[in-house]
Amino acid sequence: MTKAIDIGALYGKYGPAIYARCKRLLKDAAAAEDATQDVFVKVMKAMDSAPSEEAVLPWIHRITTNHCLNLIRDGRRHAEPVEEVPEQADDEFEDSVVTRDFAHRVLSSTPEELKAPAMMYHGRGIEQAKVAQALGVSRRTVLYRLAEFTRRAMKLNDLADAGRA
Repeated sequence: MTKAIDIGALYGKYGPAIYARCKRLLKDAAAAEDATQDVFVKVMKAMDSAPSEEAVLPWIHRITTNHCLNLIRDGRRHAEPVEEVPEQADDEFEDSVVTRDFAHRVLSSTPEELKAPAMMYHGRGIEQAKVAQALGVSRRTVLYRLAEFTRRAMKLNDLADAGRA
């Protein structure tokens, strides 16, 4: 892609898809609007290193995914304290809290390059080939990153089990 393509044309063509991606990841329309604008500012700043026109959408998707994951991660670091803790109703609630806590611990200790494919594949159910395309990497790289993510999660689980024993 050359610098002849203007950012307005990119925004017009890909803006709705990028907004939808941000909204899906952030689960908040206002945050998705802000993130979409931030993504296109990053795209504008990186136009010199942009790929060919055929590969521009996966490139922008990768920027979008990384930006949104960073926002999610940073939001968890600066989360506001919870005023009320819901009452524990049953074992299902306890299991879901334990599962969310474990998932949070795994994700917070995982490098971004492993987190994105794991969230797309395990969290969203996106096929490995499509994950590879969206991230601009080979399918083999996705397989490697998913295996490394799983290895790290299992190691963390083993450490948690050892701590309970």
